[in-house]
Amino acid sequence: MKIRVWVLISVGILSVGVYFGVTRLGAMRARDRAQRAIRIQDWRTVRNELQSYLNVFPSDDSARLSLAEAYFKDARLNPESAVSAAIQQLEYVRRESAFFSAARVQEARMCLFAWLQPHRAESLLREALAVDPENADAHFVLWKLHDLTGRSHLAQPHFQKVLETTPDEQRSFRLREWYMSQFYPATANPEIDQLMGFIEPGAIQNTVLELRRLEAFRDREPKAALNHAIVARWYSLEGDPKAALQLLQKALDVADTPLQEPFFVATLTQVLFDLGEFDNALRHYRAWPGDLTGYEYSRLGAILADEVERDYERAIRGYREVIRVWPGQADWRIQFRLARCLAKAGDEGAAETMRQQAKQVELLMEEEIHSPLRRMLANPDQLDICERMMQFYDDLGLAYERQHWQDQVHRVQRERGHSDRSRSK
Repeated sequence: MKIRVWVLISVGILSVGVYFGVTRLGAMRARDRAQRAIRIQDWRTVRNELQSYLNVFPSDDSARLSLAEAYFKDARLNPESAVSAAIQQLEYVRRESAFFSAARVQEARMCLFAWLQPHRAESLLREALAVDPENADAHFVLWKLHDLTGRSHLAQPHFQKVLETTPDEQRSFRLREWYMSQFYPATANPEIDQLMGFIEPGAIQNTVLELRRLEAFRDREPKAALNHAIVARWYSLEGDPKAALQLLQKALDVADTPLQEPFFVATLTQVLFDLGEFDNALRHYRAWPGDLTGYEYSRLGAILADEVERDYERAIRGYREVIRVWPGQADWRIQFRLARCLAKAGDEGAAETMRQQAKQVELLMEEEIHSPLRRMLANPDQLDICERMMQFYDDLGLAYERQHWQDQVHRVQRERGHSDRSRSK
């Protein structure tokens, strides 16, 4: 009897082992079929096979990311439900996973480009960078997100991280993108605007298109204070501070904790200053949320110290700090403010030097300077445009960009010399 029981147990164990072995083998084959389907972009097959595989190996986060991509890229699916299904897969990837950062970046792309939710996307990208500060994909999407939300002047750290990981032979193209971000941010990303449905291929971009984009972001995330601020900032920059203030006042009632969003407070402070409400502007500035650093904080602090508090020494220190960083080096208006402040402080010699520098920068911002540069940048890998861009940034005093364009000059010269030697043989 005992022998019979042990035989039955052994057979049972063997059967279970065979079952699980067959199941695992079938799952592995499903994964292989999915990988072949990815190569030919057969997304339906990818989904079916990876679902089978993940039923057996649910902790394989790499496969989870591939499944999310298959949902997102399958044009036959309803776009809204496809993105929802993709994000659901990505949410399985936890913080302790080696794929956490990649999953958050992938989710951020979908939230930004498909759902038009920049605030949610930015939060996801910050999560990714908190785990992996060198994640070039996260920095790239953050760079583009800043462009798309009227904050390109704050994107430089992310651009620099992207450039560090860009192969040398592709850097001139990446530098061209950065030039457009610096000087034509509203129209710097036509392919992305097409992806999001704001323009048709070949259509002309303009500031009205930018407003449509910003309003769409606000309407998709009405509780996000940042999205209200970027629309108000557009009106402020277009010379309509009254309309900007009305939008900000409305946001105070509908957005979540708007006075805890630094960009909102910066925009509100600037608009109040432009409308002559100096006491209110100063009050909001003094209640600045978060870190008391950064371009927006320093710039407004210098202006208020100069124009409202008449503390010229503090204003001069602030102005000098601002014009040492981007975009202060190209902001001839803030440089003229510094010149006037130096004059008011009684330092006419320094004021005249600053006026001359500001005038030189103002001339470098003329369309007759930039129009030929934009045309030539259609082919940024040519020696003549690399040299022109190197000279432009040298005139502007931007050492970082100048150095990288100079590196491209040397690379193109080396390649040309190699090509010439090859032809001579």
